[in-house]
Parts: sequence; C-alpha cells; structure tokens
Amino acid sequence: MPLVPTSITGLAMSKAAPLTLSGDKLQPLISAVANATAAYIMSVGMSNPTCTVLGPGAGTFTGQILNLTPSGMSSQMMLLASPQGLAGRDIKKLFDSISFGVVQAMKTVIVVGAVIGGGPGIGQGKVLGVVAKGLEAQILGMEAVKVIGGTKLQPLVSCIAGGICNHITQAATVMATCVGAFAGPPAGPVTIPAAAATGKFA
Repeated sequence: MPLVPTSITGLAMSKAAPLTLSGDKLQPLISAVANATAAYIMSVGMSNPTCTVLGPGAGTFTGQILNLTPSGMSSQMMLLASPQGLAGRDIKKLFDSISFGVVQAMKTVIVVGAVIGGGPGIGQGKVLGVVAKGLEAQILGMEAVKVIGGTKLQPLVSCIAGGICNHITQAATVMATCVGAFAGPPAGPVTIPAAAATGKFA
C-alpha cells in the first residue's frame, strides 16, 4: 500500500486535537507536509536488503518497514529546532503531531523488488535515497505552505524535513520476505547467505 497524504493529515490532526494544538494555519501546514512527504518518499525511497535464500534462481521480495517511532522522529526535529532558534510551548506539540501521522502511515507502506541469484528466504535492509534537503524543497513548493509565510517558515520546514528523513534513514529496518524459484539438483538448492536485492517503495 502506498503512503497516502490524507492518511498522514488525518492521523496528525487527530494527535493535535488532544494536545490542544490549533490555529487557522495548522491544517494547511500539516497538509503540505503530508502531501510532500508522501510524494517524495514514494518517488525516491528504496532499499537494498541482504537476503539469505535458496538458490541458484530468481525471485522477488516484499519488505515491511519496522522500528519507526513518533517519539524518535519528533526528537530528531527538536534537535534541529534549537540551533534554528525555534522554541515555544507549541513547537513540540506540532512535531509530535506530524511525527505521529508520518510514522503511523509508514506502517502501511511496503517495499517490493527483485532478489539476485536466489529464491525463497528472508532478508534485512535499510531505507535509502531519502534526503532532508529534497523533502524540504518539496514541502516549500506546496501551495498550502504559501499561505503561511513568515521568517520562521523555512527553518520550521527544515526541521520537519530533517527529522522525518533522519529518523527514517537511521532507525527504519526493512524486513524482506523473498519468494521465487530455485534450481533443482544438481545445481541446487543451496543456501546463499548474502544474496543482493533491490527494491522501491510501492
């Protein structure tokens, strides 16, 4: 299942409500972040897990993204906010809300791809290709953000994008389940302990 912007927005807003976070600019900001994050991650996100499979042969894999936490992502944003001079009682609430929406939505995303030289088995990898500057540019390019403005917008977006990308690349693990055909005797099956695989977000 792909990353859905409306899902991120809805989840983030549901988190914001009990935190008493409100304001006429909140929805446009969260919506812009959600749309940009979904579009960016789905277009550039990938993983190259290393798999233990039976081979020789050819196969495919489906990967689930694990180990992301809203608190971890929000903490990354807060680390970036302090040097930027961003403070106030609501800044952490905003980061918590956005992080909750992104992380919960990411749990539905899968990575799919091909396994080189092997068939059924399992593997593990990291998320690649996600860069903070790329996401930051995408958020700032969204129409919804243009209605917000202000001197703090760019630093704020920089912290949000950095927190999202840093947490995903540092903490996320892609657990791959490999399927496919392997050669019969005399060529196989043999265990291939480090079969390379490559896949994209789907």
